[in-house]
Amino acid sequence: MIGFNDLKDFSKILEGEQVEEVPANSYALFYSKEDNCFILNTNGVPIYKKVPEITIPSYIFRLKVLMAISGNYIPLFDKDSKNLLFTKEEFLEYRSKMMGIKSYGMGDYQFSDNLYFEGLDPYLEQIDDNIKEVTSKREPVVKEFTKIMESIGLNVTLGCNSGGDVELVEAGSTARYTNVPTKEETKWDFDFTVRMDPDKVWLIKNTLETKFNAGGHITETAQYKVRLLDVEIPGLDKPIDLDFSLTPQKKKYLSTEDALSERLDNMRQIDEEKYRLVVANIMYAKDMLKNSGSYKPARGILNGQDRSNGGLGGVGIENWIIQNGGSLMDATEDFLYHAEGKDFKAFEMEYVIQDFGQDHVATSKNTFPFDNFVMKNMRYKGFDTMKKTLKEFKKEYSCERVK
Repeated sequence: MIGFNDLKDFSKILEGEQVEEVPANSYALFYSKEDNCFILNTNGVPIYKKVPEITIPSYIFRLKVLMAISGNYIPLFDKDSKNLLFTKEEFLEYRSKMMGIKSYGMGDYQFSDNLYFEGLDPYLEQIDDNIKEVTSKREPVVKEFTKIMESIGLNVTLGCNSGGDVELVEAGSTARYTNVPTKEETKWDFDFTVRMDPDKVWLIKNTLETKFNAGGHITETAQYKVRLLDVEIPGLDKPIDLDFSLTPQKKKYLSTEDALSERLDNMRQIDEEKYRLVVANIMYAKDMLKNSGSYKPARGILNGQDRSNGGLGGVGIENWIIQNGGSLMDATEDFLYHAEGKDFKAFEMEYVIQDFGQDHVATSKNTFPFDNFVMKNMRYKGFDTMKKTLKEFKKEYSCERVK
């Protein structure tokens, strides 16, 4: 029997690799070669060095995610109760939420039958114009960023795992054209992840803070974060805001953005019309939840704006819609079914909106990289507001569902 409490060793076993034999009474999780099963021992060496018991469900959740991503199901038992903690049915349900991610060997995306309702029309009409508008704003920003990096002798490539001295990854929804189309008076902002070797962090950080023409407006400048306000970019007629998250490593992995893009690209290849309907569903959901005050994730206070309400955030909403066949109506039904009669604490223990790509920051910090957007982003007030908003939406559009 192999004992361990490191998720990396767990992943190695799932991939069929060998791990070092260690004393069985020294670790919280065991793998039985004879029975081909995992055994969780919560009475042995405590998980996470005996931090509160609430971490045990979180630990089990992480094991489930890693097993689903590997595509290799191995039963997981509790050592004392002998209960099966992860069934084959649960495993298949997790896998079904990954349809369209070809990097994980999944099949084509499966669309819902409930993709259209009348409220989508304004968003469907704006998709093409939004693509043109985003592209016209992004290209000058990328050009200016590249110019600034070249001024300090670094070449820039676009995308995760693209191989340049600096890899520029557009992290916001504009990368996938799933952003809510902006109104004329709205100020544009772009979010980027900047991947580089560790020895380049301070050079790049200082360069971003000094070379961009931000009129002295720099906020939330932390060790691995630079936020610039009112940046003047050659070729753009209005100042914009820029967020740069610095990731001091260039490991190869499927990122959050890559996982979403793979699924959207797969949708487009299968059925262009349905793909556009999914994008419109995402736009509508974001707009609706923004207007209700249940959009922004729990990140404290930023620029005077209280984000403690705790909504799913943009990427969370995209994953929520996509994991429900691309349908806001289906996603609403699913959310409300699991939320009925529960407070937020009970809801978050049951309802999962899973990121099947890796968070750049978590990967860089060597922490668990696959986010659960309910646990990570949502809070009590955001949950209550979203539940109320979805009930109103359901009341308005439930009659249009496909029978």
